Amino acid sequence: MFIKLFDKSIERLEQVLDVRSVRHGVISSNVSNQDTPGYKAKEIDFKKALADANRGGNTVKLAKTNAAHIASSGTASTFSPEVTLSPSDGSKRLDGNTVNSEKEMTRLAENTLMYQAAAQFIAKKFNGLKNVINEGR
Repeated sequence: MFIKLFDKSIERLEQVLDVRSVRHGVISSNVSNQDTPGYKAKEIDFKKALADANRGGNTVKLAKTNAAHIASSGTASTFSPEVTLSPSDGSKRLDGNTVNSEKEMTRLAENTLMYQAAAQFIAKKFNGLKNVINEGR
């Protein structure tokens, strides 16, 4: 029998990091294409993506391929957040591009800070476990 070592908060923080990482890529793509004619800015709805990840997304059956492997629960979940067009802020460009570079850079900075905060929370959780293992020494 496999004892679950971590509580749900580690799993949730892992999902937050995953969604933030994907969102970083989408925002970076927007910034990279700010001068591409006809490019439409994209976005990920963080709350919806996290809720999808929390529901488990798609499940993949795990197979034990070696007798020395630890037994698993039998499935792993994967998810891919839905990327949608970013709502237009009303500015019109003649080339049809909808990227607002200031807005995207602000979103990128916010996303980076949130990612770092979640990573620090996970680090503190693991430091707490390390402290328990070392009996407070």
